[in-house]
Amino acid sequence: MKIILIVLLATASVMAAPPSPGVTLESRGLPRILFNNDSDDLKWPAYPEHHANGLWVPAGQYLPLPTIRSLDDALAPRIGPLAKTKTQGLAYCGNFGLPIWELKRDHIAALGDDPLQPILQFWKRDGRTFFFSMRMNDIHHAWFNWAHLWSEFHRTRRDLFLDPPTEEKWDTVFRPWLEGKTSKRPAISDSSVAFDYSRAEVRKYFLDTLREACRRYDLDGVELDWLRYPDLFRKGEVDAGTLTEFVREARAILYGAAKQHGHPLRLVTRLPVTPEQPFAIGLDVEAWLKARWIDAVIAGPGTSFSSCPLERWVELAHRHGVPVYGSLERQNRNNVPRYGSPETLRAAIATLWEKGADGLYFFNFYVRDDMPLLDAFADRDRLARLPKEYFLESGGDRDLTKSGGPLPLTSKPGTPATVHLVIADDPAKAREARLEILGKSDRGTEAPAVNLNGQPLQELKSTSANAGFTLTLSSAALKSALKRGSNDFTFTSAAGVTVTALSVSVVP
Repeated sequence: MKIILIVLLATASVMAAPPSPGVTLESRGLPRILFNNDSDDLKWPAYPEHHANGLWVPAGQYLPLPTIRSLDDALAPRIGPLAKTKTQGLAYCGNFGLPIWELKRDHIAALGDDPLQPILQFWKRDGRTFFFSMRMNDIHHAWFNWAHLWSEFHRTRRDLFLDPPTEEKWDTVFRPWLEGKTSKRPAISDSSVAFDYSRAEVRKYFLDTLREACRRYDLDGVELDWLRYPDLFRKGEVDAGTLTEFVREARAILYGAAKQHGHPLRLVTRLPVTPEQPFAIGLDVEAWLKARWIDAVIAGPGTSFSSCPLERWVELAHRHGVPVYGSLERQNRNNVPRYGSPETLRAAIATLWEKGADGLYFFNFYVRDDMPLLDAFADRDRLARLPKEYFLESGGDRDLTKSGGPLPLTSKPGTPATVHLVIADDPAKAREARLEILGKSDRGTEAPAVNLNGQPLQELKSTSANAGFTLTLSSAALKSALKRGSNDFTFTSAAGVTVTALSVSVVP
């Protein structure tokens, strides 16, 4: 039996989790919202030969690839709409393949000798903060032979890959693909062409990139993005001490740049969704916190919300006086119904605030119509008055760059199966509540019994849909059964039950 569960909740307010005393973004000189721009809006126009379909954004849309004749042309696709919001912090991805200053200038010559400089000046001219975002081991070159993904270092130091191709494979398979003589992509895993951080040459390359960025640009900070890509060592060779020394050196570079520019440079880092996962891949975050090298933690890839253990990141980081950003990725990796609607996005954000986030971090958030939502996301009082639709996430493969959500959840016939959904609103203040469950069963349209927080839901209305069923309920009993915080939904059926999606909406 497959079930999709949706809870609709109307409320007047979201109760804010109290911040930890003495831990604020403001005290660290950090913005409430940090937006990662990804840099495709500059890299793709620089290489139009690779991007005939236009500029990709989440949800399968493409924008026309701009011809860069002025700064306005470069800003129009992404930063321009973002600048119309109150967003203060921009993390510009500067070493996605080629370092940004090494881009081919033919099609972006209007931006001058260094194409990032005018963009930086535009963003900072009214007091906003600009971060240089570094992808610490991006692997998009495993999928595309684009010139802006295969830097000279990638092309010439393949011996530093985690699983380097043989000389014969390089000459007969990789080289023809890279030179465009064949469209057949080499049969390789994502991580095989990621760099091996046990090699001193790899660490030097990224530190040199950081050093050059700090020399070129008057930055407010740097982001180390370890989720692009989180394979850093060969299996069985993980060495957290190596990357602790790396982060120490990175921090020293920022200290030197701070003296040069006359103001502090902040160091933030994007990490896997749980505090245990980083150490397993070689990142001893607690050591970095104890040494006071990082100014904020960005928790997770932004694909889990109700199931995200953000509270545990907050407890760890706040213990060392460091704030935490809750993360949201716009791309729907979870196949959540209606994900990307204003209601689902607001609910995801309300959940992150509820779990103790000090600020918000956005990744792949490029749909133009979504941009105005950012101002409501940052204002918790305003957010409380707007419609929301909460949901649970799918998980499955436990990829560190995806969700670790609890769905799908399957139970044996006659055995109860429970999932937990966090609601950031107080149902006691809700004007109405509505529940919807969609499912399929081995017995066709037979519906399971549903128990919410220990109370059986006996008034569910059942209809058939898509060879399955739809259960709905809107009643005072449902409203009284719901609560702010974690809500337990238990399903029992004579047939097996598989819960595939669960969400909650808020309508004022």
